[in-house]
Amino acid sequence: MAPPPSETPVETPVRDRHAREREEFLRYLREHGHRVTSERLTLFDEIFSQHGHIDAEQLLDSLQERGVKISRATVYRNLDLLVECGLARRHRLGCRRYLYEHVHPGQHHDHLVCTECGRVVEFVSPGISALQAEISRAHGFVPTRHSLQILGICNRCAEKEESAEE
Repeated sequence: MAPPPSETPVETPVRDRHAREREEFLRYLREHGHRVTSERLTLFDEIFSQHGHIDAEQLLDSLQERGVKISRATVYRNLDLLVECGLARRHRLGCRRYLYEHVHPGQHHDHLVCTECGRVVEFVSPGISALQAEISRAHGFVPTRHSLQILGICNRCAEKEESAEE
C-alpha cells in the first residue's frame, strides 16, 4: 500500500539536479585528488542555492553570516574548482569584479550590465542566437560557446540622473 500523499517524498527537478551536480562535484574532486571537506560542501550548497550572479566576497559574507568558518582563500580556490569542473561560470561583467553563476546545461543567456550601479540583467534572445548561428555558418565556424554583455545605464540609474538634473 502506498503511503499517504503527505508522507510521500517529493523530489523536485531542482532538488534532483542539485543532487546530481553535487555528485558530479564530488566525483571531480576525487578524480583530481582533492579532499572532500565540509567547507567545500557547504560552499557548494551556498553557491547552488543562489539564483543569480554572486561574487566571492558576497559568498564569503553570506557564509560567515550563517556562522560558517571559512577563509577567503578557500572560497576563491573552491570557486576555481567549480569553474574547472564545469558547474559554475566566471564572468567579468562590466569593469567591476568577477561574478560567478551556476551553469545550467542547455540553457544559455546573455547579460545587460549597468555601468553605474553594476546591476546585471540576464536575458534570452532567440533572435540573437539565430544570428550568431547564421554568422558562424557563413564563416565556416563551429562555435563552442559565446559571451555577450551589453553595457549601459539601467532604468533605475537613468531615472536618478534625470531627477538630479531637474
